[in-house]
Amino acid sequence: MKGKFTYDYPRAALTTDCVVFGFDGENLKILLIKRGIEPYQGKWALPGGFMRIEETTDQCAQRELKEETGVSGVFMRQIQTFSSLNRDPRGRVVSVAYYALINPTLFNSIVITAGDDAADARWFNLEDVVSVKFLAFDHQIIIDTAIEKLRQEIRHYPIAFELMDERFTIKQLQTVYESILDKRFDRGNFHKKMVGTSANSIEFKMEVNNVMEDILYYNRPRKELKKNTGILIDTGEVVSGVKHKPAKIYRFDRSRFEELVRNSDFTFDF
Repeated sequence: MKGKFTYDYPRAALTTDCVVFGFDGENLKILLIKRGIEPYQGKWALPGGFMRIEETTDQCAQRELKEETGVSGVFMRQIQTFSSLNRDPRGRVVSVAYYALINPTLFNSIVITAGDDAADARWFNLEDVVSVKFLAFDHQIIIDTAIEKLRQEIRHYPIAFELMDERFTIKQLQTVYESILDKRFDRGNFHKKMVGTSANSIEFKMEVNNVMEDILYYNRPRKELKKNTGILIDTGEVVSGVKHKPAKIYRFDRSRFEELVRNSDFTFDF
């Protein structure tokens, strides 16, 4: 075939949109930008934009997020493609959506800066965005889909810990689960699910003339060894600077989680 090959039918434009969830240590937030240009100028929307010809959708999502909000280097996963016929008044536009997760340390250190065609960028409480329909384009649908995606994946994968710092409290972890799943858990049951129960074993050694003396077995003080049967490790630290009883601080035991999953002994489902 001679000459440059071209398509003889119309082609859709391709964009990406990012649903960025951030946990500040107490509440789950979502990052939005205020559009500085038409269409929907002055309306709040998800960070995103048109893919360049030399980019993948992953690269586009990362670039647009950084350009419009200043956020970069965060955990990101694809949600799905949105291709409703009239989703964008500028023409036929298909969007590949992603969700991103930000832990408290990063949340409190990032300086959100609106850039490119965003007039403003800020965090909103997740529950406010979900309950009040005020977003541009079909971004409310994208957010609802992102939340449903999180609800599915949080039951099978340890993605909740992407919203946690390396060290965290049970209350913080439970808050994330309750915010995403939109339900409340009994504190004791949640603790038992994540931390597990203590399996107590006892070691005794009483040796007399190189012979184990059973008769003196119970005369020795007990040494109890507690093995954590859950997926969290008690760091031995507690929250400081509080008036009430300080909460214990834990960290995620990934190797223990992977072991339990291999043996079909653990699921995140409640």
